[in-house]
Amino acid sequence: MKPSKAGSYRSGRLRTFFLVSLLLLLLSCQGAKEVKIPTHEFFLKKYREGVYRFKVINNEPVNNKECEVELKDLIKGEKYRMKLKTRYYLEVSQSLENVSCELLSRGRYLEVAGDKFTPPSGFRIVQNIPLRDKLYLWVYEKVEKRAGGGGIFFIPWGVGGFDYDYGRYRTIPPYGGK
Repeated sequence: MKPSKAGSYRSGRLRTFFLVSLLLLLLSCQGAKEVKIPTHEFFLKKYREGVYRFKVINNEPVNNKECEVELKDLIKGEKYRMKLKTRYYLEVSQSLENVSCELLSRGRYLEVAGDKFTPPSGFRIVQNIPLRDKLYLWVYEKVEKRAGGGGIFFIPWGVGGFDYDYGRYRTIPPYGGK
């Protein structure tokens, strides 16, 4: 029995649909985009595109002079990877106002905003870096809350009429009792 033309046409379309969907899935799972321009220019360019808030996802050292930082923009959800110099290397060769590996540690947030920026509640500002007049790159992080409680639970001796006799020392209950 020979297959019909309609059956082979359907299986061809199904195969094409499967291959195209597989290709789209692979493209959507691609890694972070490599940033080739200087850090200041990257943040200004993204600000002009409407992306102004980022989170540092990862920070891994490459060698003693550089690290690789992975950022995720919190507006469009894209990831970027850039190489930065360590603070020690910056002190030797460049201005301290440049962005360093230590400044962009994992879990910190970045925002490009004006000079009147205040972070959301529960966050504190780590540093701001001038990008151009009255526009800064603000680096901030979550404030760790301390565990609650911590007080000493104290019951004074002799409360409620208890009287303690330790041989020759006798305690007199200050709150009621004998």
